[in-house]
Amino acid sequence: MSTQTTDNFSAFASLHRFFSLIETTKPTPEQADKAVSQLYLIYGATSEEDLMERGAPELIQMYLEIKNKILSAAM
Repeated sequence: MSTQTTDNFSAFASLHRFFSLIETTKPTPEQADKAVSQLYLIYGATSEEDLMERGAPELIQMYLEIKNKILSAAM
């Protein structure tokens, strides 16, 4: 398995754990920030800026919706 595939799988697993966490407790802002950083990795970007520069409009919209859900859970 390539390093990028492993990183993407790890990012997906981290997000899955985060969404499981928010079902039972309120995450910390740090946990939410970490989840957002894992989110753009799933999309194959190295940063949010990278995703915004090279992502398709539909992809960016989906990313922003999930990001807002993550950040709202920590508020």
